[in-house]
Amino acid sequence: MKRFTLFFSLLLILAIGASCAAPAAAPAPAEPAVDAPAVPSEPVAGGTLRVAFQNEWESLDPHVTSSYSSLQILNNVLETLTYYDDNLNLVPWLAESWEQSEDGLTWTLTLREGVLFSNGREFTADDVKFTWDRLLDPATGSGNASVVGPPGTTIEAVDTYTVMVTHPEPFGIFPQSIGFNKATGIVAKESVNDDGAINTPIGTGPFQISEVEGTSRVLLTRNENYWQAGLPYLDAVEITPIPDDTVRETALRGGEIDWVLAIAPQNLASLEADPDVVVATAPQLSYDYIGLNTAREPLGDVRVRQAIAYALDREQLCEAGYFGICDPVQGPVGTGSPWYFDYTPYDRDVEKAKSLLSDAGYPDGFEMQLMPTVQYGETVRAAQVLQQQLGDVGITTDIFAPEWSEWLELEGGGDYDAYLCSWNGLIDADQYYYLQQRTGQVFNFTGYSNPDFDVLVDEGRSMSDFDARYQIYEQANQILVDDAPYVYMYNKKEIRAYSPAVQGFTVRPDQANNFWTVWLAQ
Repeated sequence: MKRFTLFFSLLLILAIGASCAAPAAAPAPAEPAVDAPAVPSEPVAGGTLRVAFQNEWESLDPHVTSSYSSLQILNNVLETLTYYDDNLNLVPWLAESWEQSEDGLTWTLTLREGVLFSNGREFTADDVKFTWDRLLDPATGSGNASVVGPPGTTIEAVDTYTVMVTHPEPFGIFPQSIGFNKATGIVAKESVNDDGAINTPIGTGPFQISEVEGTSRVLLTRNENYWQAGLPYLDAVEITPIPDDTVRETALRGGEIDWVLAIAPQNLASLEADPDVVVATAPQLSYDYIGLNTAREPLGDVRVRQAIAYALDREQLCEAGYFGICDPVQGPVGTGSPWYFDYTPYDRDVEKAKSLLSDAGYPDGFEMQLMPTVQYGETVRAAQVLQQQLGDVGITTDIFAPEWSEWLELEGGGDYDAYLCSWNGLIDADQYYYLQQRTGQVFNFTGYSNPDFDVLVDEGRSMSDFDARYQIYEQANQILVDDAPYVYMYNKKEIRAYSPAVQGFTVRPDQANNFWTVWLAQ
């Protein structure tokens, strides 16, 4: 079997297994062996890639959805003005260049000419203004509005191919921010229904959405107007959700599916041993964590939160939650990122945890509920081990694992003690430290607030120099880890599996699944 492992540096290493056996008696003459068909050396156009997701998608409106499955569909339909390539370098995309004003408040972007939407209409500055105005409009209710800029940001179409973005305060990471998030992907205004919703977005990307059957099937077909000559290679991508791990992987082994988004980590070894399956992995730019409701006592006391952090054996949690295919972490950023900070104060210390609980007025511990979700089995498995670890320091827990829809409602409404989840697809430090942690941000469901932290992350996103920003975020990271509103557990590895016929796919640490360079060898 061929197994590809992609490290964060994105160097591709091919591991080839070999075996040998003791000599045996000469066998009887056999029929001549028939060689397997050779894989073409050049990409072959045509064919339909059959894809299985783990979860159903939600809305396909890029300004509303936060569903990972939805965003992976949109990733192949919508395009951003800047883009992170497979080496995670920021490169021009729908914008050919950009420039910041001397006062740091205005960005001027020059757009690529001759780009067409999949419906044949030319892409212009008016489309950028339409898309980003809708994203920024409070009536849209997008959780991603801040990726374009803070409240008060304005968008101007200066001419056909020039856009001017003015921020109320310097926003030094603007080019990085708009290249990371598909919420900034340009949508044709024709996509909007009479009721103001977007059900089938029209983009400039390599594929267009041709058929949508609720949340059970999406068919993407080649955008014949795509601006990158010769791409995509595929005629179509057919996407269906298969929630059951065993059913999904059986479909792959049986040739009913060509490519699988999610692989159960406990099944990795058997898939690696299958000669008809290719497995690809990469360190995931994400973190699995425990969110503590700081609005509920005793979790509002930092000493209690720190006691929980000291109670954790992260190696054990990694093994239980993701079968060891992960790296323990004590902060949000993993060691594979340039934004990693080597600050690890919380090695397991039962006596330290008990002392902190006693200082906080809980010498005999307390009771609380852990809320994983059955949608993600790793959260349930981790919660079961966490229950024992917290019990060692006197914290008694019960586990409540609702379905995903109920879990989202409870988390969003603050109706929980401690939840288990992950935060995914991160590249820049702003994405690690702003949307989930800054006071008042829409994804800050723990209610965490620290003015000193807020000042630092606001300053960090106003700057563009890496070294200066690194020093800022190093301070912010220490405050966040010390305050422990989020107790970080581990950084998973990204796993993809597909047929050997699938060529040209690159697994990326940012979890973007790009199908426009994929081709089928048979």
